[in-house]
Amino acid sequence: MEVKLKMDKQYSTPSEIKSAIEARCPRCRTGLMFNSTLLSLKKSRMVEKCPACDLKFEKEPGYFYVAMYVSYVLVVAELVAACVATAVLSGGVESPWPYIVVAIAITFLLAPFNTRYSRVILLYWLTPQFKFNRKIFEKVKSEGY
Repeated sequence: MEVKLKMDKQYSTPSEIKSAIEARCPRCRTGLMFNSTLLSLKKSRMVEKCPACDLKFEKEPGYFYVAMYVSYVLVVAELVAACVATAVLSGGVESPWPYIVVAIAITFLLAPFNTRYSRVILLYWLTPQFKFNRKIFEKVKSEGY
């Protein structure tokens, strides 16, 4: 007589911060939200639905316009930090040109970062409907994604 034990798999829950940095789905924290990495030479596009749990990221038309406001906050914080660093490193030079050059360079260099992470911030922390769901996470993991 053979006794079969039903083994309940326990999956460790990925942290919210780590999942957000990796741009994973906020509901299952498994599927990727973008089709390429941040530093890839390929154009990075956001996928419509999570490949793991089928969550539709754009919950209504024009939803990601709100991400522009989040991006604005990120840009302002980056520009303030860059201009303060420029003032400290240059010894407080009075000419506006170093500040203008640094501000333009920072804006262009960090544009891909701001675009991606403004959407991630919007989905993770500003949209209560997209909370982490442990049951969906375990289901996705048990299906082998």
